[in-house]
Amino acid sequence: MTLSEAARIVKAQAVVDQDTGDADLGGCFAADLLSDVLAFARSGSVLVTGLTTDQTVRTVSIKRLAGVIVVEGKEIGSEMVEAALEHEVPVYRTPLSKYEACGRLLEAGLRPYRAPKPG
Repeated sequence: MTLSEAARIVKAQAVVDQDTGDADLGGCFAADLLSDVLAFARSGSVLVTGLTTDQTVRTVSIKRLAGVIVVEGKEIGSEMVEAALEHEVPVYRTPLSKYEACGRLLEAGLRPYRAPKPG
């Protein structure tokens, strides 16, 4: 599944479109704690979150995630947009809840994608 297909499945609109919508996704990771994203998300996945900060984009960039889907139709401010443009991170917004967005993506075949637990 590609990022643009995932966005279509969750009825998301592009807020910052970086023309990477045809990249294949490795999976999906959902979190609102950036420390969890840093610890467990794997590169190539899409982040589903309720966070709308520039730090979210920086974290996605560090982890080399495919993009961000912001849930609940939240407004995305200029700081997040500027960071997304600077770091070339696609950002989408969906009216769905995180639970519903993840459920639809899972139903469509996109699997959870997280780093293995240490030990």
